[in-house]
This record gives sequence, C-alpha cells and structure tokens, in this order.
Amino acid sequence: MTTLDAIILGIVQGLTEFLPVSSSGHLKLVQHLLGLKDLDQYLLFDLACHLGTLLAIFLVFSQVIIEVFTTHKMRLYQVMLGTLPLFPLVLIMKPIHAAYADPSYLGFFFMLTAAILFLGVYGSKTLPVKRQTEHPWRDALIIGTWQALAILPGVSRSGSTISGARLLGWNMTEAIAFSFLLAIPAILGGTCLELLKLWRHPETVANTPFLAYVAGFVSSFIIGIGALRLLIHLATHNKFIYFAWYCLFLGLATTYYFHL
Repeated sequence: MTTLDAIILGIVQGLTEFLPVSSSGHLKLVQHLLGLKDLDQYLLFDLACHLGTLLAIFLVFSQVIIEVFTTHKMRLYQVMLGTLPLFPLVLIMKPIHAAYADPSYLGFFFMLTAAILFLGVYGSKTLPVKRQTEHPWRDALIIGTWQALAILPGVSRSGSTISGARLLGWNMTEAIAFSFLLAIPAILGGTCLELLKLWRHPETVANTPFLAYVAGFVSSFIIGIGALRLLIHLATHNKFIYFAWYCLFLGLATTYYFHL
C-alpha cells in the first residue's frame, strides 16, 4: 500500500462512514479496484481509518455527547440498550465475513441499502413525529436491531439506524444524533475485537509503511468532519433521498461489473 493509496482509502472511509452509503462496502470495492489482494492483511490500516472517523464524531457531536452524560442521561441508557443487539453478532461475524468476502456480492447489498433508505424516506412521511420525551425504551432496541444489519458488507449502518428511527416517528435531527451516538460503542467494540484478532495473529498484518497509517487516519478524520456536516445539512433539508438513488445506481453498476 502506497501513501497515495492510504489517502484515497482514508477519503473513502471518511466520506462513507457517515453518509448512508456503507463504508465497509466502499472500502472493499475501492481496495479491489486498487488491486490490493488478501484484504484481511490491511485490517490494522482499516482500524486507523475507523479511529479517524470516530474522532470526527466526537468533534461534531461534542455538545450532544456532553448533554448525554449530564442533562439527558436517559439517552445514554437508550444508547446502551440500542447496543445490545450487536453482542450476538460476535458469534456469527466470522462465518458471515467469510461467506461474503467475495466483492461480487457488494452490488446486491448496496441495493439493499437503497431499499432501506427508500423505506425510511417514504415510509416515514405518513407517521406523526414524536417529541424526544415520547420515545419509548423499545425504540432504542428496535433501532439497535436495524444497526445489526450493517454486519453485511455494503449495508450502511447510519442508513439503517436513521431509517429505523424515522419509521418509529423520530424527527430527522434526533435520528441522526442517535445514530451516531450508537456508532461510538459500535466502532469502539469493533476496534477492540479486531485488535484482539491482530494480537492473536500478528503475522497476518501487511508490511504497511507507518506514513500510510498516518495518512489514512488524518484523511478519514478531516473528510469525516465534512461528510458529517454534509449529511446533517442534506438530511435536514429533505435531501436524504439522494443517497438512496446513489446506492441503487452503485448497486446496479457494481453488479454489472462483477457479473459481466
């Protein structure tokens, strides 16, 4: 992996981690197009990029995070509840990743993300919007279940959680904020699991230059900040549907590319 490759992948991670288009699917697709083989050996680099986007969440949602730990502790408990559906996935992550390691599956999952986004946009239009105090505890668990869909490469975590919240009557601003509050334990937990895997099998890590890790981290952090702000702007101005059409066309193009 060259430094230029690292910058490109960091930019892709920063953009797609927050925009509801699936970072895992885009990273796998771009790594394939860059000619990077045996993608598991770049796991440590992927973690560096994920930590860059995690830092971006802390920066953009710093006020929301502070409020969660001070004045809105009920939301903290809801985040903990919404994280619970991820725990059973630890037992099935390896077989799922093995089953869908082939990038030829990506097109189908991009189209699944598109279907989820279309459902969130059109399905929520006829629902009454709830106030924050009206969100029952089961909402957090249901949204967390939507988040679990993102174990599939090409299915967007943010797209699933935001759409799930919208279908429960949450307004867009609250849906986005809760989605990225859920992302914090999800990213931290995933990072810990992958670090454990690397600790057990250090021989699987590619000989990647240190500068590449720095480039990936910095580029994902900077681009992640811009992507988060872009998502908030488009979503709160009723432009969320753009992402659905993008995923649909990308899914069709990817399916065509891999199944010529």
